[in-house]
Order: sequence, then C-alpha cells, then structure tokens
Amino acid sequence: MNTSELIGDRIVSKVKWRIVPFAFLLYFFNGMDRVNLGYAALTMNKALAISSVFFGTISAAFFIAYLICQIPSNIVLQRVGVNKLIPTITILWGAITSLNFFAQSGTQVAIFRFLLGVAEAGFFPGMIYYFTFWFPARERAQVTSLFFLSGPVSGLFASPISGWIVQNAHWLGADGWRWLFVIEGLPTIILGTLAFFLLKNSPRDVKWLDNEEKNWLESELAKEKEGKVKVQSLSFGKVIKNGTLWRLACIYMFAQAASQASMFWMPGLVKGFSSSFTSTTVGFLMMIPNLLGLLTMIFWGTHSDKTGERKYHTALPILILGLSFVLIMATNDLPIKLVALALYGLGMWNYFGAYWTFPSKLLAPELLAVGIALINSCSSFGGFMGNYVIGFLSKATGTSGVYLYMAGLCLASFLLLVTMKITKDQPVAPGEGVENERS
Repeated sequence: MNTSELIGDRIVSKVKWRIVPFAFLLYFFNGMDRVNLGYAALTMNKALAISSVFFGTISAAFFIAYLICQIPSNIVLQRVGVNKLIPTITILWGAITSLNFFAQSGTQVAIFRFLLGVAEAGFFPGMIYYFTFWFPARERAQVTSLFFLSGPVSGLFASPISGWIVQNAHWLGADGWRWLFVIEGLPTIILGTLAFFLLKNSPRDVKWLDNEEKNWLESELAKEKEGKVKVQSLSFGKVIKNGTLWRLACIYMFAQAASQASMFWMPGLVKGFSSSFTSTTVGFLMMIPNLLGLLTMIFWGTHSDKTGERKYHTALPILILGLSFVLIMATNDLPIKLVALALYGLGMWNYFGAYWTFPSKLLAPELLAVGIALINSCSSFGGFMGNYVIGFLSKATGTSGVYLYMAGLCLASFLLLVTMKITKDQPVAPGEGVENERS
C-alpha cells in the first residue's frame, strides 16, 4: 500500500468514526419506534377493545403512508437538504410515537401510525443518500452494512425493555403500553435536535477535518460524479415492460410482507406459546431471533461475497423464514417452538445483503435508480398487504391461518427466485464488499 492509499484510509477511517455511530443510533431508534406497536398490543388491544382485524388495519396504516409519501419525501430531500430534513423527520417521528400515550381508541392509534409512516418515509433513503456525501462508493458497502446492523441490535435491546415496560410501568395511573410509547419516543426527539448540529451536507462544513483532508475527500467524491452515466432517456414503458425488474420486486415484496408483518404480530403470537408467559417473558424470548440475526448477518453476507454466490444466499434464508412459521404452527412442544423462533431470526435478517446485489447485477444502468425505488415501494406495499390480510385471517382461522399465510408468502418468494437464471459473481478479495440497501 503506497503513501497516498495510507492517507486515504486514514481519512476515511476518521470519517467513519464521526458519521457511522450517530447514523447507527438514529436507525436504532427508528427500528424501535416502528415495532414497539407489537409489544404495546400485548395489553393495548384489550384496553382499547381493538380486534385482530382492526389491529391488522392499524399495522398496515404505517406502510400505506410510507408508500404514498416515499417519492414526495425524496423530492423534499433534494430541495431542503439532508442536514435539515433528517433532523426534522427524527423529531416528528419521536413526537408522533409519544402522542400514542394519549390515544383513547383504536382509530386514534391508527391515525398516529399513519402519521408515523408519513414522517418516516424519507428517513431511510435520506440516510443512504447522506452516505454519498461522505464515502467513496468502494467504502459504502461496509458503511451500509454497519448501518443495517442496528436492526437486530435494536430488536435485541428493545425486546426485553419493551416487555418490561408494558408489564411494570404503571406510573401516574397510566397503563404500561402508554409509557412504552413515551419512553421510546422522547429519546428520538433529543436525537433529532442533536442531528441539526451533527449532520452536515459536505466535508467542507465540518471542523474535525483539516483543509488537506477535506480536499482529498472532495476530490475522491468528485471523480465518481464525473464518471456517472446520464439516464434522462428512460421511459415509463421501458420500466413497465421489464420482466426481470418486476420479478425482483415481487421476490422482495413477498419476503418483506412476511417478515415486516411478523415484526408486529410475533410478540402476541409468542405470548400464545404458553399461558404462563408474561409480557416481560415475551420480551426476553424475542431477544432470541434478534441475537441470532446479529451473530449471523455479517457472516452470511461475507460468505456470499467470498464465494460470489447470490441466489441461494438469498433464497435459503427466505425458505428458513417460511419453515419457521410452519414449525411453530405444527407443534405444541414449547422447546421446538423456541427452536423455530431462533430459525425465524436466521431467516428474517439474512437475505438482505445478497438480495441487494441483484438490481445492479441484473438491471441495465439506466433502470437501476428507478428499479431500486420500485422495489422499495413494493416492499412498503408488501408490509401493508401482509398486516392487512393477517388481521382478517387471525379472526377467521386463528393463528394457524396466520402462520400458513406468512409461510406461503415466503414460499412464493423462494420459488420466484430459485427458478431464475443468475450467474455467480467473481469472488471478491478480502476488504471488498457489496453495497446493500433496505426499506
């Protein structure tokens, strides 16, 4: 490694230590404030007389708002800048989460969930966009992977905390589920306030880089912009007629419909494993899938990079996710159900890395940006569809129908993927990686 490369590595490392931890923290609370509804439902549904059908509607409200507002949020992002929009989004979602404390009906909870989807719609694409201001493309794979790790980490810590709050925090005469929203919403408001001071739009705006470091980083980022291809000629018809794009979108939509819906419903389903389970017990048991996801996520993605194999590194976790639902449904044996819960974590967290190599691998360059946006939108629709349908199935068939529906979604995703012809990538050398994205 020559002197120039050593200088570059030192600068990038310095930027990572300044940018990534705070981004990770923001996404940590984003995940916590998104899924705490499932833990609140352990007692909230009875307190507010929310039926399983209407809880499905409440859960789906977030995703329909997210879907509707994703493109407008990106337009606003371009106009006002990341350094203004992301802090505003963060404060808004923290405030909306906290306002659930005052909900007196299921309808009010549904309204708050819809507003949460409106607020959060610009956060994920905004953060991925923000990374392009600070990291050359060759560094973004690792940065994005570290950003994604906050998902299982959030679940790992939030599960026992949320379960304990719901069961034990009956302060000032208010139920624990109400305090759950306040306790997990207020820190987000604080983080959003800090973000106004910590998020900057370019290296030129910070004081912790000297002029030489700023010049080097800006030069590296400018080289990449010069090499980008213009995509002005892309037509709507070209998008609609692309079968590969729609197939990729359906693969992701079905898998996400199962995994995102299960995030809201699984705490309640786990409580049904045993009549002796309390909300606190459920919280600790829900650590199992998040811990397994945390321990295997980086290994599985790295193994995919080293071998260059993508199709089965995506398909196998999706199949395991589906099998976990079948196994939970098929047995009354508690130890086997807990093994299935562990498999659920392995499946839910491990398909993202390999999947997100497909768009750049299988789509033409002029389709890539629109293709990723379409896939993300279908993911949001999948979250809406999964939650909405499960609400009706829960009432009509009980938990067996819910498990079979989620397993069926996984099977559809699996079959669509394994029947595609996808060649291996060239195995990468140590230190290289693949850039990932998640909605």
